[in-house]
Amino acid sequence: MAFARNMYTIDSSSGFVYLFLIYLQGFSPKKMVNPWKTYVKLSAVLMGSHGLTKGSLAFLNYPAQLMFKSTKVLPVMVMGAFIPGLRRKYPAHEYVSAILLVLGLILFTLADAQTSPSFSVIGVIMVIGAVVMDSFLGNLQEVIFNMNPETTQMEMLFCSTVVGLPLLIPPRVLTGEVFEAWNSCSEIVM
Repeated sequence: MAFARNMYTIDSSSGFVYLFLIYLQGFSPKKMVNPWKTYVKLSAVLMGSHGLTKGSLAFLNYPAQLMFKSTKVLPVMVMGAFIPGLRRKYPAHEYVSAILLVLGLILFTLADAQTSPSFSVIGVIMVIGAVVMDSFLGNLQEVIFNMNPETTQMEMLFCSTVVGLPLLIPPRVLTGEVFEAWNSCSEIVM
């Protein structure tokens, strides 16, 4: 569990690094073409996905998590077909390919559950939640780009990070990670 918590700390630190690097590239909120509210749903989904992905490592081994994350193609296809503004249609053979991928994952997961010391249903539920959020994430980004073609990748990264970082505070306080990180930092400084 300590590993997963330290990953959260590294993740939020990387958010501040992203913001600094984007600022160095010359981006500022004055250059935004979309309103801030556009990025609230996107940021909530992004931070939820990251949180569930990193948190699942406390309950799953990395290969199992990676296998689950690699199957996000099927939920992305399904969500793309239902999200207003996209309404994508895929040929039947693409759905068949995606379903075969998921069936392969199920077989791997069943075998891994028998041999792995770090495999839990909680981790599976967490990583499935992350995959569902990932399926919304890419589609929401595409909707934003379609609504306003002048949207830049810098704006997307900047705004989703600025809005998303505060969303990470409550879960980190509830899990005690903030205090663990504070203690760890104070040990290094002193």
